[in-house]
Amino acid sequence: MFTTYDRHLLGRLLHTFGVFFVAAYGLYIVIDLFTNVDDFQEGASTTGGLALLIAEYYLYRASEFFEMAGPILIVLAVITVLALLQKNSEAYPILAAGIPARRLLRPLLVATVILNGILVVNQEFVIPSIAVALQTPRGSATARVQKVEPVYDYSNQLMHIDGEQVLVQTQEIVNASFTLPRCDLSTQTYALTAENAVFVSATPTTPSGWLLRNLKSPLDPTILTEEGRKRVIPRDNGKDVFIVSAVSFDQLYNGGRNLKLLSSAQLVERIRNPSTGMVPVRSQTLALHSRVTRPLLCVLNIVIALPLVMRRETRSLITNMAVCALVLGVFYGVAQACAALGTLGMLRPDLAAWLPVILTGFTCTLTSGFVQT
Repeated sequence: MFTTYDRHLLGRLLHTFGVFFVAAYGLYIVIDLFTNVDDFQEGASTTGGLALLIAEYYLYRASEFFEMAGPILIVLAVITVLALLQKNSEAYPILAAGIPARRLLRPLLVATVILNGILVVNQEFVIPSIAVALQTPRGSATARVQKVEPVYDYSNQLMHIDGEQVLVQTQEIVNASFTLPRCDLSTQTYALTAENAVFVSATPTTPSGWLLRNLKSPLDPTILTEEGRKRVIPRDNGKDVFIVSAVSFDQLYNGGRNLKLLSSAQLVERIRNPSTGMVPVRSQTLALHSRVTRPLLCVLNIVIALPLVMRRETRSLITNMAVCALVLGVFYGVAQACAALGTLGMLRPDLAAWLPVILTGFTCTLTSGFVQT
């Protein structure tokens, strides 16, 4: 049964979170804007245009900031609500009525689930849909030019893909270079260079691949093996070549693209992609597991916060909050350390993501006896 007081705590937590988010994001805007105001002025000729550029830029970044700071702000909001209950002596009538302090967790956990649900929607639907806008620099209406980070296509016998730069807005490689190794595709090492290359997504009838446009030197078809002719397909105009490949455009810059810009479905597709190497797969697997464990860690941190803020046999609220902040800070450090070890390959990605959950859950059982009765 959800009582009036439960709804009061639910609304208080959501209100506190909203205040924290507006304050934190507002502070971020002030610092970032005053530091980079010249970049905005270069892209606008009028005052109205400048204001529009600034508003558009930070409107998109609000989603990114919410994804980054949301879990921490949720926990801080819960600690603040619990501290206010103690400060205003609101918990004592509840305890005097024989209601356990754990009962206060129900509305707080409901609010946490709601906020984490919004975080999931933001991560899975909002951020991927505005990924290009999030890569647009200050004062510009188009996404920036990125340096190509060469990759090997593991589905094409380690074919090497390189270029001068990538254009994020049009999703093409400038001065593209595709080197065929001496293997099942080619009788000798052969480099195909073109003015640009565009990634073509797969259709029900055709595979995905790269269309190299305006080759700088004509393709010699005699060096291709039978398998090579199936994967390296010249166009009729003699200037273009289509190469079957599963390496997508966003794998060629920014370390295979910032993983936070991908939805979980895209991460799973990337992990299953035969063209992806072991190191990127490890980072992607860790990111996927971390998305599953993040809501669990948020809930467990709240369960830990209740007995630490409302500790029995103590009268100092400041001390309680300091101890709570210290304990949660230690677990945050453990989570970051596990993520770093998982990225370096010193821990399995799944273990690196789930070990903090195991440790935090174990600590919940240890601290449960500290709460006021």
